[in-house]
Amino acid sequence: MTDNLFKEVMAIKESLGNSVVIPAHHYEMDEIVKMADFLGDSYKLAVDCAATDAEYIVFCGVMFMAEGAALLSKPYQKVLIPDRTAGCPMAEMIDAVQAEKCYQKLSSLSDQEIIPVVYMNSYADMKAFCGAKKGTVCTSSNAAKIVKHFLDQRKSILFTPDYNLGINTANALGLSKDEVVTVRKDLSLEGGNPKIAKMFLWDGFCHVHKVFTVEDINRFRHNYSERGLNHKDINVIVHPECNEDVVNAADYSGSTSMIWKTVKAGKAGSVWSVGTELRFVDRMAGEFKDKTVEPLRKSICHNMSKITLEKLGNSLKLVAEHLKNGNKVPLNEITVKEEYREDARKALQLMIDIVEGK
Repeated sequence: MTDNLFKEVMAIKESLGNSVVIPAHHYEMDEIVKMADFLGDSYKLAVDCAATDAEYIVFCGVMFMAEGAALLSKPYQKVLIPDRTAGCPMAEMIDAVQAEKCYQKLSSLSDQEIIPVVYMNSYADMKAFCGAKKGTVCTSSNAAKIVKHFLDQRKSILFTPDYNLGINTANALGLSKDEVVTVRKDLSLEGGNPKIAKMFLWDGFCHVHKVFTVEDINRFRHNYSERGLNHKDINVIVHPECNEDVVNAADYSGSTSMIWKTVKAGKAGSVWSVGTELRFVDRMAGEFKDKTVEPLRKSICHNMSKITLEKLGNSLKLVAEHLKNGNKVPLNEITVKEEYREDARKALQLMIDIVEGK
């Protein structure tokens, strides 16, 4: 990043005033974070985007997040993303056609009604599928609350697309092995008892979080123990998209926002190894200088890397031209197919209602 480019983009943003808002995910590059009006994990960004009145939302994240903003936006609002190729491999691991076939099979095997719950890391067709089946969306920060909400109603859950978030949520809620079934992409089932299962977990994953291992944790703890640090001051915190054994071996696990708050509140002089996206870890290391913060292993979300300052500047220029000339300038707006919009919005709103206690 050059200072001149940053100043140029900031000047464009300031000239647009309250007509534009820039949300950014924690995994974005520093120059994007500095440009953001609000920063957060996927749940916070969904809530903040739903609350903003800005005419233009320039979303700095990946495509499913921009779609979520478009679903929750007001009729007059327009959503853009600086690079439309910023996708999510996990979100592409299931679609509504596969989900419908899976739902029908599981419904024929289970004694309970099946409620689909899809992770926020999914596209609009999957959110719409859930909304049409009385289901909802969840994030890593609220997965346990969402799942428990339905389990308390004696419903079973089809949880997609991330297996790790699903199994770690099941463990946190104290489900037994018989009550959890894995669903492979060919719809074959593994483990558990489908008749009484409380959670059916789709076999998807996040490549960013899949790389962390128990050996990484053991190496970190050994290194600092060798230096004579008290074991109480040696902490490992990971994202629940990590493998089950990694989450079990860590001291803490939680959403991106939970990780931030926990490390911030940590004891001065303590050391923290964090199992999540590298840029976010590096940002905490720079901010929380009273403690040592390091990555459990270096792992980068390359799709987040596609959102560059230059591309953000181009999006803001497009907004400026659109404000000046109206529909004569194509806006390259993020839209959701009408066939998905109502049910997907319903699923997102149900998530917010459950979490906010409405």
